[in-house]
Amino acid sequence: MKKPKEFDCAKMKWDIQQHLLEEYSEMAPEQVQRCQQQRIASDPVLGPFLRKVAASSPAAQQSRK
Repeated sequence: MKKPKEFDCAKMKWDIQQHLLEEYSEMAPEQVQRCQQQRIASDPVLGPFLRKVAASSPAAQQSRK
């Protein structure tokens, strides 16, 4: 007999999406985008990755010349 799952990834994803939809429902699309960018930039994993990718992009390379 199979044990019941203790962790449901699909439910967790749904709950997070509902929370974000509720949080962003009162914001204008531009505000939502700024908020999302700010969260990514301040994330301890995604922030450094974003800065590294941005620094190595062709546009960043050209602006240094």
